[in-house]
Amino acid sequence: MGERDNIIRSAEILEGIKNHDREILNFVYETYFNQLADFIVKRRGTESDAWDVFQDAIGVVYDYVHKKDFSLDVPFQAFFFTVARQLWFQRFRKSQKETNFTNQTMEHIPYEDVETLRDYMRQQVITRLTHQYMKKLSPNCIKLIKFSNMELETGLIAKKLNYLSNQAVYNQRRKCLRKLLSWIENDPEYQNLTDYERP
Repeated sequence: MGERDNIIRSAEILEGIKNHDREILNFVYETYFNQLADFIVKRRGTESDAWDVFQDAIGVVYDYVHKKDFSLDVPFQAFFFTVARQLWFQRFRKSQKETNFTNQTMEHIPYEDVETLRDYMRQQVITRLTHQYMKKLSPNCIKLIKFSNMELETGLIAKKLNYLSNQAVYNQRRKCLRKLLSWIENDPEYQNLTDYERP
């Protein structure tokens, strides 16, 4: 299959994702999920992580294809795995990052270590704003985000919250997180952080 054929096939896949075509979505899952899961498991992740990253990557692609100026000039596979890898590395870094500093920890930070102190202050602002705006979310959103942070299987979350499918869980979670992030990013305290200090 030549490069032109790849691009044409990729356009069909993008159109299918744009229109929620179940056949295309199944094709993408069957073609790429195992490869993605293998990549993530080899990097200290789980198959559950791979499923979440796969769903998030489909969501990112969906957002891209709805942009007026978007055009894909590489095969879909290359585009999809670039997006998926970035999402996995972001997820992994987040899981490794310490968010809670005790007073004892602070005592051991050298005064000259400005980078560590700056990171601590930034995390404190973001943590405080997250708690503040979480309270404004609907009870269902709060449960959904908490269950996701507990790393429950998506299928189990769907069962607990009476969603009809894993996709429904994913879609609602994205809506909740977008709302939360929008509130945080528009908060004056967050906007006062320098670009370097923002995540």
